[in-house]
Amino acid sequence: MTDELIQQNTCTLNPLDLKHLKITTLQSDYEVVLIDAQGNEILKGFGDSIVSALNDLHQNLI
Repeated sequence: MTDELIQQNTCTLNPLDLKHLKITTLQSDYEVVLIDAQGNEILKGFGDSIVSALNDLHQNLI
């Protein structure tokens, strides 16, 4: 039997590095807002995690 190497990729993002996204916590939920160059809020997404809020924002975009 041969040993298999399982590699798991992880990605960590610092929300402060995202120039056109604002992430806020609303009690136990998250809100992600797309911001334009002038600072106007363009689109929002909501979810019980940052990932689900980003997916909601993306779904609203398409």
